[in-house]
Amino acid sequence: MRMMNAALLTGPYDWDAELLPLPEFQQRLAQVRKVLAEQQVAALLVHGNSLEYGALAWLTGFVPKLGPAFALINIEDPIRLLISGSPSMLPAAKRLTWIDDVNAVGDLKSSLTDWLSQLRDAAGLSVGLWGDPLMTFRANLAVRTAIQRFGRIVELHDRLQAVRLAKSPRERELLRRACAILTISHDAFLDAVRHGCGARSAALAAERSAFQAGAQDVRILASAKDGGAPVAFDGAVDPIRNPLIACIAVRFAGYWTEGFLTCGTNRGSLVRAQAALSAMLSHARADQTFSALRAIGEREISPYRANRFIRVDELDSIGLGLDDVSGGGSRAGRDLKAGGVYTLCAGAAGEGSDSAIVSAVIAVDARNTEILWPSVAGPSDAVSVRESQ
Repeated sequence: MRMMNAALLTGPYDWDAELLPLPEFQQRLAQVRKVLAEQQVAALLVHGNSLEYGALAWLTGFVPKLGPAFALINIEDPIRLLISGSPSMLPAAKRLTWIDDVNAVGDLKSSLTDWLSQLRDAAGLSVGLWGDPLMTFRANLAVRTAIQRFGRIVELHDRLQAVRLAKSPRERELLRRACAILTISHDAFLDAVRHGCGARSAALAAERSAFQAGAQDVRILASAKDGGAPVAFDGAVDPIRNPLIACIAVRFAGYWTEGFLTCGTNRGSLVRAQAALSAMLSHARADQTFSALRAIGEREISPYRANRFIRVDELDSIGLGLDDVSGGGSRAGRDLKAGGVYTLCAGAAGEGSDSAIVSAVIAVDARNTEILWPSVAGPSDAVSVRESQ
């Protein structure tokens, strides 16, 4: 479920060395350089923009606000960061990152050409690209034109996304803190509904609670009709829906988490959706496939049918983005990876408005799966799913 971006970025975005210390980024850089050495690639260009910046932020901490930004990396020299905007904006930009060498991008082709020409053995270079599927046509053309003057392009997006999929202990801790804020927001939403509030008022209560708890950003969708798909709010309408399905996403220290909830109903769909999610969680472990988990859930919702408001690939990696390392296309045949953090959804639909969606956030290790946020168990429950299950 994709969320609408807020008009303005909210919350602190300056690099906080207490939340993400320099050794964390140095370790990430070492992982990337290891891939470059394995692939015999001399340099790497990492792209991000104001909507999709996971790879760039993971490596540099920088979140682009005005336009595209690029990190330039080789095997041994310090990283260079090129940002959109005028040179007068550099002091503000430098507060967002641990990188010392920050420059305005100017003409992208010329900036890249100058950097590549300074590299050792510039002729015959192999230059990797990461984040290039998100580039505009114009930026992509400038990048490829500059690189092809010196050597060949190596597509490293999928390979490096796989590296980023495995969350470090520090990232896990930030995601746990984000899930704690999600619990507070979730509870505020449910409490407002129980006191007779409409969907919009409940969402405002949930948003306010999340920001008070330290959220950097909050996005909420809710049903516009009884049992309907969660959608963005339009105008000042404050509908009371039964059942009401909502999706709440919160961001803390750059890391997103999200959860589905269904409230205001005693119908069978919620019971079946909860049973399906519980069954899927009991089998969620490293190397389990998306399709196998989906089949387990579908058995549990019978005689109800799968809720059409969630995708058939109910599981998404989450972290610096709401779909953190997606390579595009269906993920239904892929498997859970040790080190990954995912959202797992289950939904059931019966006749008319009898509809429900629930979800959980899970962290997968080689032997254990930790439930970071459940909408089935109580919000304070801590559960581990052992491999023996």
